[in-house]
Amino acid sequence: MKNIVLTICDGDDRGVHEAHLSKYLGPAATDRILDLIEKGQVRGKYKEFNLINGDGSGRGLDWILLMGLGRRAQLEDPSRRQDRIRSVLAIAARHFRRKNIGRFAVEDFADYEVTPEHAGQMVVEGIVLGLYRFERYKTDASRKYPREQAIREVVVLSDSDRTVLDDSIARGVVCAESTCLARDLVNTPAADMTPEAFARVAREVVASVGGLEIEVMEEADLEAAGMGLHLAVARGSDNGPRVVIIRHRGGRGDGWDLALVGKGVTFDAGGYDLKPSPYMERMYGDMAGAAAVLAAMRTIGLMNVPLNVVGIMPLAENLVSGRAYKPGDILTSHKGLTVEVTNTDAEGRLLLADALSLACSDYHPRHVVDIATLTGAIVSALGQFVTGLFTYAATDADNEAFARQVFAAGRATGEWVWRLPVDDDYKVQLSSDVADLENCDTDREAGAGSITAAVFLKEFIDFESVQAWAHLDIAGTSMMKRRLIYNKCPYQPKEGATGVGVRLLTRLAVDLARAAS
Repeated sequence: MKNIVLTICDGDDRGVHEAHLSKYLGPAATDRILDLIEKGQVRGKYKEFNLINGDGSGRGLDWILLMGLGRRAQLEDPSRRQDRIRSVLAIAARHFRRKNIGRFAVEDFADYEVTPEHAGQMVVEGIVLGLYRFERYKTDASRKYPREQAIREVVVLSDSDRTVLDDSIARGVVCAESTCLARDLVNTPAADMTPEAFARVAREVVASVGGLEIEVMEEADLEAAGMGLHLAVARGSDNGPRVVIIRHRGGRGDGWDLALVGKGVTFDAGGYDLKPSPYMERMYGDMAGAAAVLAAMRTIGLMNVPLNVVGIMPLAENLVSGRAYKPGDILTSHKGLTVEVTNTDAEGRLLLADALSLACSDYHPRHVVDIATLTGAIVSALGQFVTGLFTYAATDADNEAFARQVFAAGRATGEWVWRLPVDDDYKVQLSSDVADLENCDTDREAGAGSITAAVFLKEFIDFESVQAWAHLDIAGTSMMKRRLIYNKCPYQPKEGATGVGVRLLTRLAVDLARAAS
């Protein structure tokens, strides 16, 4: 291999730098880099990169790309360490692509206490996710990089057990490809990603994986099942609703260990509570939750996670027409609860409510996680870096345990979450004089929009069978409108879909399987 990516930490002494670099470089190249460090021309600050000619490397190298990881003390937290490694590899891969260098080697990061079990996955995720570009609608002439200018081979240099490292690389490939699948789905305009089109993609995914089962409910099936909330949202569109259900039977017995439910509004105009034009521009991305669930089910199937998992994706368009549902309508849910519509732009929770009720009644899962681009309020609370987490369980012990598991899965994958309360005191903001619930609190001064949305969803969980439930609000983290997260997290795109939730949900399923074994 003629090119290599190596890392250094800012502030390490000469001996530490020399011990690390000499594992991959000859004495002359090592001394040359040490000299640059001593002169302050190379520091190792986080995301700093220096491309150094490989002459005299002793290994026949053309180029050495030296990446900074920052201060070593900042790498003590394993989740932050892994995130930084993914990030610098994304930068390195893009830099080599710009230089039309398609093959390079990477260290295994053993000097940073990274085990082979994690090293390969981090390398692949950082590189593949960092190189992602959505170019479905570009002609060859308008692509930023020609097809032949691609990264073709990456070698991980390691003395560790080859089998463990290969398994880690394979997991990384599956997780990264699935995340890119979710990004592609979310980035696709609504004209080409209708509920029917999403269901078609889901069938293709299941056919390519093998071992998964799929069921697609159409409008007549939803009517037979009594999914009145979902049907109401879909009435305004000529494109009929769907519910995609994918089952993975990897665990013991017939019971279901985990249900994943993802909101799939393939375009959200707001209904009669019409969104202003600037807020409607990217509403084809309002199905990011469904995309995350589909991609996670793909990953869970390919990895054959030893858990029984069902993924449910309710799909509809929320548009305006003579048939569209209206403010003041009173709807009957799958669970039988009635809902007064106070805002037709609070439609995602209606789809989720029926899908959560369906999951509980038909599958009786031990754990339920829903994921949705649900509220603008979560963006005000947490911005674009962190997903909102809400949890509830029949007992405080189960609630705390499940919240910790979801939080840990987010930290491990770099898809960080922060927990907010789900308290019945907030239910007063959804009280209705004419129905069991309002779908949305119309008093803006009362605030807590993300919390009341979670409180609404909680009403549709059957806690007699469900041990614990979590709700992930990804309205802020699912799609980037600015370059904020790119600067913080270089393996995310500058613009467009992030694919958030895919790796978190997969890791959660893996962790639950390990805990059950």
